[in-house]
Amino acid sequence: MVEGSDKFLEFDLKLRQGDFDLDVAGQFSNGINAVFGPSGAGKSTLLACLAGMTEPDDGFIKLGGQTLFSSSERVKTPPQTRRVVMVFQDGMLFPHKTVRENIEYGYRMIPTEQHTIDPEELCEFFRIDELSGRYPATLSGGERQRVALARSVAASPKLLLLDEPVASLDVGLRNEVVSYLKQVHERYAIPMVYVSHSLSDVMALAANALVLERGRAKSFGPVVDLVAEIVSSTRVGRGDIDNLFVGTVSDSGAICIGDIDVIAQASNLQAGQRVTASISASDIMLALKRPEAISARNMFSGIVRRVEQGDFGAFAFVDAGAEFVVELTSDAVDQLGIEPGLEVFVVFKTSSITITAG
Repeated sequence: MVEGSDKFLEFDLKLRQGDFDLDVAGQFSNGINAVFGPSGAGKSTLLACLAGMTEPDDGFIKLGGQTLFSSSERVKTPPQTRRVVMVFQDGMLFPHKTVRENIEYGYRMIPTEQHTIDPEELCEFFRIDELSGRYPATLSGGERQRVALARSVAASPKLLLLDEPVASLDVGLRNEVVSYLKQVHERYAIPMVYVSHSLSDVMALAANALVLERGRAKSFGPVVDLVAEIVSSTRVGRGDIDNLFVGTVSDSGAICIGDIDVIAQASNLQAGQRVTASISASDIMLALKRPEAISARNMFSGIVRRVEQGDFGAFAFVDAGAEFVVELTSDAVDQLGIEPGLEVFVVFKTSSITITAG
């Protein structure tokens, strides 16, 4: 059901805060897992319990086989010794410290023998070398989040908790940070739990997700099944889903994503550069035959893998060398006969693609 070790993080927690009641159990892998749900579902409260910032009334938390909290065994590992690091929406950098000092703070949080990642390497990795002497107030939103991530990774965490870290960013900066998160996991193998109410971010990052509603776990499993559930329960409206891809710029200037080369608008990107491409599901068209005499420059043959319908319309999941989610009207599904196994062409304009370097 999950990639990697499916019992890397285990928890069964109960907590009452005023009128809110959290009662949730689950297990996460050592990959990237997501917690998804609407505001007030208990996402941030769950992360606060895992980090040790909030003490549950009852239950347990185990990380990598180590018990961090157990009400029955009276185990209460302090937050500072859990090696579980939280990244918040606003970064929460120390305003009186420079970028360098913020990152070094994360490095010095842990004993010398636990140091595994060099701050100098992180400055280069996150492209913040030139920012080292500046203060947080002078940074852009994307720069602040890159510094916050670098500070967190410098602490060599066993688990990285991300509480809607891109919620306040525009689409370009959001894509940049999401791309960095994927690279952090690939390069440093740090397990993550990513909290969001954005289905696009969850789809881009996580293989598996826990759906929370009113403090309870509604479901857990592969993200593709989560998407289907949300669509079928009509909680997703038009324009709510973006396709986020990490690719590489080819010698011709196209973006290599999976097995296809996507043509984007002209830019100053360099060959070999890693980028993130964002395409709204509502900006993609499906055709039963290869279109001719059309201005859209991106056309890829593919196979429909599944179709999910809700009150707002339908979504088709198409394998066209990359996995696309395409938003359709219910009428289009019926008239074109869109169903699993159907051969189609995925079509979209270059102007529909947002490219972010990094």
